[in-house]
Amino acid sequence: MFEILRERMSENADSVAIVSDGNEYSYQQLAEAVAVKACEFRAANIGCGDVVTLVGEFSFEPLATMLALFFCRATVIPLTREAYANLGQFVQKMGSDYLVDTYCNDGVVCCSSSAATRSDSEWRGVLPVDAGALIVFTSGSTGTPKAIVHDIDSLCYRYVKKKEPLSSICFLLFDHMGGINTVLSLLFRGGTAVNVTERQVDIVCKAVQKYHVQLLPTTPSFLSQLLLSRANLTYDLSSLKVISYGTEVMSEAVLGKMNEVLPNCLFKQTYGLSETGVLQIKSKSNDSLWFKFIDKGVESKVVDNILWIKTKSNLLGKVLFCDANLRLEKESHEWFCTNDIVETDGEYLMILGRQTDIVNVGGLKVYPSEVENCIHELAFIDDVFVKGKKHPLLGQIVIAYILLDGSIEKAEAGKLIKKHCQARLERFKVPSQFIFKWEQFVNDRFKKVRTP
Repeated sequence: MFEILRERMSENADSVAIVSDGNEYSYQQLAEAVAVKACEFRAANIGCGDVVTLVGEFSFEPLATMLALFFCRATVIPLTREAYANLGQFVQKMGSDYLVDTYCNDGVVCCSSSAATRSDSEWRGVLPVDAGALIVFTSGSTGTPKAIVHDIDSLCYRYVKKKEPLSSICFLLFDHMGGINTVLSLLFRGGTAVNVTERQVDIVCKAVQKYHVQLLPTTPSFLSQLLLSRANLTYDLSSLKVISYGTEVMSEAVLGKMNEVLPNCLFKQTYGLSETGVLQIKSKSNDSLWFKFIDKGVESKVVDNILWIKTKSNLLGKVLFCDANLRLEKESHEWFCTNDIVETDGEYLMILGRQTDIVNVGGLKVYPSEVENCIHELAFIDDVFVKGKKHPLLGQIVIAYILLDGSIEKAEAGKLIKKHCQARLERFKVPSQFIFKWEQFVNDRFKKVRTP
């Protein structure tokens, strides 16, 4: 697949491959940088079977380094600087052979692994013998993270079909499956990857305006922030043709408002997991949260409202961290539990949330997204965040954090919100508390954190 990418880069030599740090780099410049770095890696005997931890972001040098490692058929663990600080202990347990930190000028650093670590390397047996591999970590939001091993050559088969080039913001991060999917698909189609230094609304919208960006792959939480900032009134976002959203549940109210703000834009829901990569789905309509799988290699079923999928994927295995040891869970073609709770309407599905998001009120289940959508219906609500709070008798209660638009006093707003919820929701779903103190509920991945 990377020989095909080499050809595509040559075909698009004069086109802009990446915008980074205010500079535009052509495909020819990227290809030359990749060739230089690949020579350096080969001179250091880095290739098949070698595991390289790469710390960086989607700027020019780290991207060229990642591609060069794949051209050399090495296994790459891409991590942001923040992720490396959090996950370095797990990388060390896996016995990474080399470290390339693109924030430093030290070049390639050979990692010293203990004899115990090197002997505990059963997981390396799943690495392909004639291609590179990609390792991404799960977020670990429900416990210890897992390292997911993919065949990078198989992953790239989905990008082979030639498509019209387009420009896209690199919003999802360097170590995120969605971020890697975006950049690789752009390069195979001769598009332009626009790297931003920070995922702040003003910075992203300024880049969209300046570089006439056509695609913005992002999260519902970021779109909520975009609406709150009224950035569409400050920046020209008319170049956007597609906004793809995923990684968490989208609010119906936010989707509706985004359609009003950008009526000529296609809003495309995405679905993917670290274990499977990004799967092809189709929304029922531009303002609908209902979708169906159109990926030929995917089967799905719903058991007790939980989505299960079976896919012919590029997954080679999972490395599980069990105390001081590692355990390899090899690729399985059996059904995989996504832990996503869904509703069904014929062949269409709608995600209500993850099992870990459910608020359990005296044994009764409450989906935060349902309560948020209800409260969002009120005109004076700018944003709302619902989560569970521990309770000695009920187990949990529902609490709602409210951000008002300034047109109404808090006391009056509290009465109207409660009355509206009581009329629309079952009694146990009505929030016990309305808190008019807005906090930072979004993590560095621009996903809402609902942990009680």
